[in-house]
Amino acid sequence: MARPATLRRDVLNSRFSPVNEQPAWRISILALTTALFISFFAVGNRLAAQPQTLEDCAERLARKAIALPHERHMSLVWTNHAALSEQRVENLRMIFVSRLEAAQVRLVQGESAPALHVSIEETPSQIVFTASVPAEGSSNVVIEEVARAFVGSEARASNVIRLEKELLWQQETKILGAALPASSANGEKKMILLTEDALAVYGEAQGNWSLRITKRLPPGASQPQRSARGQLLLADENISQVGILLPAKRCETNLADDLPIACAAANTEIHPGRLLVAPACGAQTWWLRSDGTDWTSEDRLLLRNSGAASNAAPSAELSVPGPVFSIGAGADVGSATAVVRNVATGNYEVYRVALACAN
Repeated sequence: MARPATLRRDVLNSRFSPVNEQPAWRISILALTTALFISFFAVGNRLAAQPQTLEDCAERLARKAIALPHERHMSLVWTNHAALSEQRVENLRMIFVSRLEAAQVRLVQGESAPALHVSIEETPSQIVFTASVPAEGSSNVVIEEVARAFVGSEARASNVIRLEKELLWQQETKILGAALPASSANGEKKMILLTEDALAVYGEAQGNWSLRITKRLPPGASQPQRSARGQLLLADENISQVGILLPAKRCETNLADDLPIACAAANTEIHPGRLLVAPACGAQTWWLRSDGTDWTSEDRLLLRNSGAASNAAPSAELSVPGPVFSIGAGADVGSATAVVRNVATGNYEVYRVALACAN
């Protein structure tokens, strides 16, 4: 069937020709390829710019810390909160220190030197290194991080030791110190508490503690209430013999008799920690100490290798609900007592803290 002449003429004389789609597809593919190449190049640059090992991260952090305004003499406060082995953390600290010393930054001990704080934290995807130095009214902070996927299993290997705690006692009045003697011949467990004016001995029966003995401190042994301090000492060869350390005084008493506590002037030192050992976990000895000096906030109990520096990363730690007033003797070489003031309740609490093998 013939088409109308007018329609044939309109098509033949049209100024527009059918569209060829092939060049447009070529342009789109070219643009997409270019965009992907740029994206991959940018991601590659970012990955190359990020440290791929913990050691690289420590070196980069040191370089950034050196560039901050700081004194040439500083003290290093190194804290690890990540699941890294003690040996790995100590190696990272030495890398950091060597970089600083190479840049003529001297690290010294003492409170008079400004503190360079370094902390290692762990997030679900990153291990984050932070360094801060004091500035006028604030701090200057630098950060480096490495993906946990780059760290490897060795760095996250578990430590051989851990800490366990058990709440034994709490009361409203102040407790200066506590100790747990070895069990007596009849198997009864005892707990000795030192308050501001007395020595109190408790015995445990069916999971409950009850008062057995109270001995008052001599009048000359009293201290100002706000600054009162004290520590109990137990004799290994005689579980009834108890020593009491007070500022400038040492007192003695025997729990097996009714004689009063005897005190004399002495050059005393109240130790802030306790040396522990867990034979089942190895021959290593450990220092148990508290973390801070802020009497208004929660605290931590830190366990460090006895041969490590005082600012070395702890091998294990425990959170407690307030400042630690004292750390005393436990019933065996692998345990201690900790007196804590709970900042939420205001009560003084006594914890048994013990070493346990991690595996």
